[in-house]
Amino acid sequence: MRVQDEKIKGFNVLELIVVVVLIGVISAIGYPNFSEWRKDRETRSAVLSIKSLIEGINSQVQRGQYAFVQVHILEEVNGAERNLIVTSKGMKPEKLASLLNDGTSDWWAKIGDRCNITDDAYWDDDPDQGADNVEVRQITYDNMATSWEGDDGAICFSKNEKWYSGAGKLQSSLPEEGDVARSVDNTLFICRRTNDRSSCDVDSDGTPASEHDHLYVIEWSRFGNVILEKWDTRNSDWVKQ
Repeated sequence: MRVQDEKIKGFNVLELIVVVVLIGVISAIGYPNFSEWRKDRETRSAVLSIKSLIEGINSQVQRGQYAFVQVHILEEVNGAERNLIVTSKGMKPEKLASLLNDGTSDWWAKIGDRCNITDDAYWDDDPDQGADNVEVRQITYDNMATSWEGDDGAICFSKNEKWYSGAGKLQSSLPEEGDVARSVDNTLFICRRTNDRSSCDVDSDGTPASEHDHLYVIEWSRFGNVILEKWDTRNSDWVKQ
């Protein structure tokens, strides 16, 4: 049987050039939007991980695994390199009880230093000191920033809010005399670090001081309730996520 020849029609050179040009135009139009979407997804993913870390260590307090816990935020500067390192740490009930029962301990002598960020032996479980149990953890980002540069801060929680405290950049003020009346911050701003932006540019009232994309804020209460908000540039307002 003779197979009839089929006419096969292909693209000529001009048609191929037109298709390539159209693809290039569409890609040029769509790439900036896709790039911004990708950057925001990466920033959001990092912020959600930090929020999860705070909620996770607080859940260990409620379960009784720890009596006192800390979330430590460090902006580490090493030459031209910078990293945002977030670490959760825990103190066992037995150790807290010993501090409470010892009237001469630093717990009572330096009330403002209860949320300790200087003593390596202060916490029972600390990833910086080699702890590898699942209750505490550490996450590091090389392209995220806070509203401070090259510094650190910490927030500490207990099962009840009695020992709620802060340290470093998360302790907004000190009393003139004594250690009791310290003010604890309840917000952490997170944004994407770029060549043009080394930190989150935020005013004291919690609004961006300049045009700001990919800006988030994690807020917590003394009881450990955590919420996440994103700055809506179009409406100039924070939107709960």
